[in-house]
Amino acid sequence: MNRSHKLLLLASLSCAIGFGFNSANATDIDVTATMTASAAVTVANNANLDFGGIDFITAHSGTVELGPDGNAALGGASANLTLTGATAAGQLAVTSVTGTIEVSCDATAVIGDGTRNLTITEVVWDTTTANYGAATNTCAGLGTSPVSIDTAVSNSPTIFVGAELTITSNQLNGSSGSTAFNTSTGGGNPVTFRFVYQ
Repeated sequence: MNRSHKLLLLASLSCAIGFGFNSANATDIDVTATMTASAAVTVANNANLDFGGIDFITAHSGTVELGPDGNAALGGASANLTLTGATAAGQLAVTSVTGTIEVSCDATAVIGDGTRNLTITEVVWDTTTANYGAATNTCAGLGTSPVSIDTAVSNSPTIFVGAELTITSNQLNGSSGSTAFNTSTGGGNPVTFRFVYQ
């Protein structure tokens, strides 16, 4: 009986060892990976703010209100200022995949001529060409009180930008008109818009 068990055990071990040394049949195969990348939001600056020309005489002050529709008017308390020339609203063309975009923007900016700096004291915007007083949105600062746009409703909205320019007492005295005021001259500082895709 013992001998029989021993033979069976040896046979079993031989069988296991025999299988362990059989040649393996292995095959490698690659799985390739691809992807495409595109920005969820792209923005093109199609037009910059243009307050046109401003004529002045001594003892001048006031505000110029430029609407998202591109029309400008003097504020009610303005004195000895006259608007001349063509004006234009800012225009930002937005393209986005379907989703929600949050829009925020600088509340103020500065335009200068290298000697004098004028402050843009309010920035407004709309997705329609509204006049200054009817603009839906007022900028509160980058990342502050953002406004949401549903791009499922409009995936390519245009942002029309207006602003209020403040001219303090006799601030334009000495200006010859030969040097334009802009945000990149002297102490100028532009209006920055931020678009965040959610």
